[in-house]
Amino acid sequence: MDVLVVADRQDALAGMFAAEVRRRGKTPVVLGRNDAARLFTITGEHHGSRVAPAVPILLRPPTPPRPGREADDLFLAGECTSTLWAACALTTAPVINRPTDTGFEARWSASGAVTERRARAEPAPELYAHRRTGEAPPDARPWAVEDSRGRTRRWTAAEAGNGPIRARPTLADELYERVVVLQPHTWCITTVDLANFELERRSLDIAAALGLAFAVVTWGVDRDHGSVRLARIDPYPRADQVLPVWSECLPALIEYLQC
Repeated sequence: MDVLVVADRQDALAGMFAAEVRRRGKTPVVLGRNDAARLFTITGEHHGSRVAPAVPILLRPPTPPRPGREADDLFLAGECTSTLWAACALTTAPVINRPTDTGFEARWSASGAVTERRARAEPAPELYAHRRTGEAPPDARPWAVEDSRGRTRRWTAAEAGNGPIRARPTLADELYERVVVLQPHTWCITTVDLANFELERRSLDIAAALGLAFAVVTWGVDRDHGSVRLARIDPYPRADQVLPVWSECLPALIEYLQC
């Protein structure tokens, strides 16, 4: 085994990466989180901890939990999660993205405002609420609202519905630019001249502050008024997000993981 890919079998980016590793004559192993955890032995020694095997790891997002699991299944899954976290955090081999004492996603948080503070970026207002009939945006600015299923849309009028929401203000006429970060490299997705905003440098700084080696940073840009805002950070880049720059990103991933 030359590299371990910890991913769901349906993860497209993991599959594309593993296929390229095989094409280069190396051996990737793709396992889910529970099976991957069972590979490792962590030994406490006088001068620290030792993790075996010391294999490069591409760590991908967890599989959504299966509803209605038995108590024993939940306990074993928790033990596997703890073992995998410790192995990925302590191993001397390269890991993308290496967990930290704040979690699997390093300093990234599901809260945009918390993530922005940790990234030393100016935090924007953030609203969490249980949506009720007739609830309207808090002020006259355009807001983007995300429902419990992760669907995001423009929020402009009172709505009816159930379930929690998360909403944040947006720029009036914003377009979006994604920057793929793989330390120390960056790639913008579009070919529009955005040099004045220094989005690549800022994205690299944000990912570094969050402890993320591999991430996608999405910016909301209003070129007409010279405005930009940090819209989203993804600690597990999806295949569709990186596909436009995959030919450049893939060799850098392989080089980072030394495989």
